[in-house]
Amino acid sequence: MTDLINVDGKCYCGDISIKGTVASAMVMACHCTDCQKFSGAPFRAVAFMPAENIEITGSVKEYLKTADSGNERLQGFCGNCGSQIYATDPAKTTFMVRTGCLTQFSSLIPVKHIFGSSMAEWLSSIGQKTWVSTGPASAEITPPTK
Repeated sequence: MTDLINVDGKCYCGDISIKGTVASAMVMACHCTDCQKFSGAPFRAVAFMPAENIEITGSVKEYLKTADSGNERLQGFCGNCGSQIYATDPAKTTFMVRTGCLTQFSSLIPVKHIFGSSMAEWLSSIGQKTWVSTGPASAEITPPTK
């Protein structure tokens, strides 16, 4: 049996709201080069949700991109603050919601890393590097292990 998690969230400015349900087995980290470029980060944590499990309110701006594979994906974001909200197929049957905009982001632990062949090599040693509590000059901490 798959655990279902109720999620909710907003973009940074609050113009867009999300409510939905995600199966814990459908939380993943995507390391594809498109996710790296769109996010400016080494990967994006996403929650795959079928359209019937998600409600999005507010005016989402969309950008249609074509992947190297030829697949088209709509990238949804807030036109005001720029927060990334989701990626979806043009028919909008399944949404890959960006977990960072969800209230429950810290408990949405990716169970699979996809497009691992594009992974930033330094990720394998991230726990061995220096961690600090807030800004660059703050006190060193031990990385969380939960």
